[in-house]
Amino acid sequence: MRESYLGQLLVASSTVTEPLYANGVCLIVHDDETRVIGVMLNRPIEPTAEAFEAILGGTNFEKPAEPSRRFSMHTTKTEESEPNSSFHDSDLPSPSRSLHFGGPLSGPIVALHQIRDYAEAETGEGIYVAAQKQHLVDLIRDQNGPFRLIVGHLGWNPEELEAEISDGNWHVLPANVDDVFSSTSDMWSCVIRRATNSSLAKWIGLPDANSAGELN
Repeated sequence: MRESYLGQLLVASSTVTEPLYANGVCLIVHDDETRVIGVMLNRPIEPTAEAFEAILGGTNFEKPAEPSRRFSMHTTKTEESEPNSSFHDSDLPSPSRSLHFGGPLSGPIVALHQIRDYAEAETGEGIYVAAQKQHLVDLIRDQNGPFRLIVGHLGWNPEELEAEISDGNWHVLPANVDDVFSSTSDMWSCVIRRATNSSLAKWIGLPDANSAGELN
């Protein structure tokens, strides 16, 4: 049985020059016998209020009739009875709560975040995935924790991905919250050394990347 890549980072090799992948960091969010799906983490898109309205289907961001327990902890009684009528530029997420290009394949917008109450799946320890509209709306309105809203994805059949890894296009590294939600401008440079050491450890039969790092 092959190794699952769910919850792993694919870190582009320094030899990769194609603009879509060069210096790229990709998180695998789905892996089964027929399909592996990943999203690029360091391809930010300039957010606008119009973009968020379009992505979320023109929602007016009304508060749900029965807010989740987590949301009610951050909402006053007055706010619960007076829903927001629209999404404005002042509501745009901060850089840590931002919009990203996940890949050229179309599909529903997804969010990576750290709040279990707003998740449909977990990929990597403490890294949650949401695609349901209400979860996305709740994340944008919630004031706690970073998230990434991601448009588009990458996809492979398992054999294709295995071939790309074997050819040295990608290094594989377990995802953690610090890497996934780090600054996009230096994400690749921060993880490439560890990712290279991890690959070296596998190639020469050492148990982990830390052992490989001792060779430097």
